[in-house]
Amino acid sequence: MTVYPCYNEAIESTLVSIGKYRQTDRDVRLRADAAAAWRTLTAEASAAGLSIIPISGFRTIAYQDSLFQRAIAKHGSEEAAARWVARPGCSEHHTGLAIDIGDEEHPACDVEPPFEETRVFQWLQENAARFGFELSFPRNNSRGVHYEPWHWRFIGTPEAKQVFQ
Repeated sequence: MTVYPCYNEAIESTLVSIGKYRQTDRDVRLRADAAAAWRTLTAEASAAGLSIIPISGFRTIAYQDSLFQRAIAKHGSEEAAARWVARPGCSEHHTGLAIDIGDEEHPACDVEPPFEETRVFQWLQENAARFGFELSFPRNNSRGVHYEPWHWRFIGTPEAKQVFQ
């Protein structure tokens, strides 16, 4: 189990709003370097006729705990839940460098496996690396996390890359 840097003043000072999630109006925030890369990525996608939206960025321990508790209720145990939702303290979202991504045209695909069937996902597969983003949990990943085509992390600077090593 990987533990990531959690909320602290150093991370807080680098968080930048990149928009609001359409279903909850929750502010989505990333570290400044990831936010700048996100803006460039979404501008280029827009020029290609796609509307990429942010779903979730930085998460506090308390928010992650609420998601994990819901996953336990849904999947029946902590072990089963952890294959779908990271335990509090172990989420890439705590770093301010991870983002869940959606397709404006397909809200039913938000944080769901069918996201991989959207044009946005195809575009990300072909282009995200140019902006410093990579898919965190591909199929059969070494961490044993279920495939999450919507979950990407920013590794576009040496400092960001080091967080995930």
